[in-house]
Amino acid sequence: MSQRLRPASSRGQNHTRDLAKTRSAILDAAEKRLINGGPDAIRLEKIAADVRVSHPAILHHFGSREGLVEAMVLNGLQRLQNQILEGWASAKEPDVEGTFERFYEIASRRGVARMLAGLILMGRDFGAMAPGVFRPAAERLHAGRVRRAQQDGSRPAPQLEDSLFAATFLVILVLGDSLFGDSIRRAIGLRSKDSGERFRGWLIKVVERMSER
Repeated sequence: MSQRLRPASSRGQNHTRDLAKTRSAILDAAEKRLINGGPDAIRLEKIAADVRVSHPAILHHFGSREGLVEAMVLNGLQRLQNQILEGWASAKEPDVEGTFERFYEIASRRGVARMLAGLILMGRDFGAMAPGVFRPAAERLHAGRVRRAQQDGSRPAPQLEDSLFAATFLVILVLGDSLFGDSIRRAIGLRSKDSGERFRGWLIKVVERMSER
């Protein structure tokens, strides 16, 4: 009795799902190595062993180590934007503190800031910084500022450009602190172990005062 063949469209869909699953597994393995060992730990042969795929399989999905790093940066930043657009439990609107903490988690603890800096210094033109790619998140911040101004009733609603500048300021602050914050604080004389956390708390207050204008 001959075995029934699946339709070609079904086989194609399964193949696409398998490719997406493998790509996701590679990104997850690379991120774990990044968190545990920093950017230097992102070695294709080690990641291939973690996922149990061949080295050429990683090259098939990402083209090169730099392509994998680029995908990791885009994945991390897109994750943050999705969180902003979906919203999270908070009594504040806009939730500057929540945005700041989530961005810092991705930029610093997950190493995105260092990888992004490396790609920029290499002069790579990549999707993570494509024109307007994070405009939706900035517009979400603007909508929250407008609602706050309307509820308060004592000040005019902010202009969109002002909110875009505020979002730019927030991104630069977090990326800069992720890259140089600890070294600069030590050089200035802020030596306590929690100086970074207290500095970020101070920054949140500054940004929140800006968002209330």
